[in-house]
Amino acid sequence: MLIRNRLTLIFTLLTMAIQVTLSVLVWYFYSLYRQEEFYSRLEGKARMAGRVLISRRHLHDDFFKNMVRTDLLTIVEEQISIYDKQHTLVFTNRTLHGSDVYKEKIPLLDSSSLFEFRSGHLESIVLPFQDRGQQFYIFASGYDRIGFNKLGTLQQILLLANLLGFSLTVLAGWYFSGKVLKPISDIVEEVEQITAVDLHKRVNERNRRDEIAQLAMTFNQMLFRLEEAFVSQRSFVSHASHELRTPLTNTLGTLETSLRYDQNPDDWRESMEIAVEELKKVISLTNGLLGLAKVSDATLSLTAVQVDDCLLTAIGQVQGKYPGRSLPIQFMTTDEESFTVKGNATLLTTAFLNVLDNACKYSDEEVAVLLRSKENHIAVTVTDQGRGIDDIDAAHIRNPLYRGANSEGVPGHGIGLAVTQKIVELHQGTLLITSQPGQGTSVNLSLPRQSVIA
Repeated sequence: MLIRNRLTLIFTLLTMAIQVTLSVLVWYFYSLYRQEEFYSRLEGKARMAGRVLISRRHLHDDFFKNMVRTDLLTIVEEQISIYDKQHTLVFTNRTLHGSDVYKEKIPLLDSSSLFEFRSGHLESIVLPFQDRGQQFYIFASGYDRIGFNKLGTLQQILLLANLLGFSLTVLAGWYFSGKVLKPISDIVEEVEQITAVDLHKRVNERNRRDEIAQLAMTFNQMLFRLEEAFVSQRSFVSHASHELRTPLTNTLGTLETSLRYDQNPDDWRESMEIAVEELKKVISLTNGLLGLAKVSDATLSLTAVQVDDCLLTAIGQVQGKYPGRSLPIQFMTTDEESFTVKGNATLLTTAFLNVLDNACKYSDEEVAVLLRSKENHIAVTVTDQGRGIDDIDAAHIRNPLYRGANSEGVPGHGIGLAVTQKIVELHQGTLLITSQPGQGTSVNLSLPRQSVIA
């Protein structure tokens, strides 16, 4: 069901429930008022009968009947009956039906109050009356035709009013839901016009205060991230295609040349060695891309890891790759457990290895490593004295397959820092790079600290 239809239905049901409830209350309270008003009339008739018939001793003549003929306020099917203290009928203005029913009500009556009851369609009242030391019981009955006619008319009016109200409520609910959902409909129309080729378009955020505006703002933020992801993906595909195409083309060209022109084993061997080196580049690039895809998955389980162990393992691997290179490490801590973080040991070792490998590739001098514990996080700082990075390249060096102007003559594919950035983000840390051209680079990896769980 469409939201507009659902809102209309809910609005109609709620409104009609309130309207019907109010109508029932009006009918109910008017019914009570009619009943109370009619019983008051009956009580007045009964007391008048007591004063006229008993006090003036007209119980056995036609005085009351003659008076009734001239009474303009006579009640429909009016019946007046009087019983003495022995519960014997002493007067009735018409042939009495159900006298036993009346007699049964006398014991229920208090000497100082009246009693109301219904007998069939008639409403009745009995009250005690004393005159000159004698006790009488006066019954007054009748049918409130005018009151019931008014009650029926009110019922018809309320029914018609509810039917009309239902129709108006449906129309009002449809209009109201349309006005409420209009901003969302506008957003839907605007979103339908946004495709992969024009992700720069944005949804109108309107007043930027209500919930609809917040939805539009959230959607625009998502579009901004999608646009960045699409741009990054296009750039990545472009660079990856170029990086893979170059060594594969060189390998193919070398093998074709060797096949056509090489005549002796030495030439064959030289061509094969060139092809092997190019294939090693392809394998290295492929492994780097696979590693980047792995850390981008972000579904690895994280456990308690000692950062110092991962860092020492990375330093050992780098020293094996660059023998004789000085990699002094300095620890700053007062607690032997202060280097514990929640993470993945293999990924952290890879991140440290990438940073150390870059420092050694771009610098022939000593590479200093500092590991320190600072309140609620662990920081690893790697500082070299190499070529440095200019400001233009510094803004892009974390993008996959991006290589700066200072990378000329240095092997690599521009994946290491991108992988490191993803690993640091996976561990909810930060990666900060500061550099000056010709003066070296300092890379700081900060990771949230965690206490060891026994």
